[in-house]
Amino acid sequence: MGTASISRLEEAANGFVMPLRMNEGFDEQALVELHREIGRCETAWRDATHVPKRAALILAELSPSIEACAWLYEGDMRQRIQEAGLMVSEAVIAALD
Repeated sequence: MGTASISRLEEAANGFVMPLRMNEGFDEQALVELHREIGRCETAWRDATHVPKRAALILAELSPSIEACAWLYEGDMRQRIQEAGLMVSEAVIAALD
């Protein structure tokens, strides 16, 4: 996994988390893109003996960041964000497994 792939992962993570953090709402398309990039990581690392440090840091911060953002919202939106966080967490676990 090269620096371009890691940059795409970082952009996808920021593309989903930043609007949540800025209280701009939930971007379904950004979530789809983030999930796609995590899937690409899983494919790239399938037979790898290590994970690039920068990518590991991005992935490690995703779930806590999404969970923290959920508390900026109320009701159904909070629940939706928490569910997205769980989905992202499961994808990260699969990518690192």
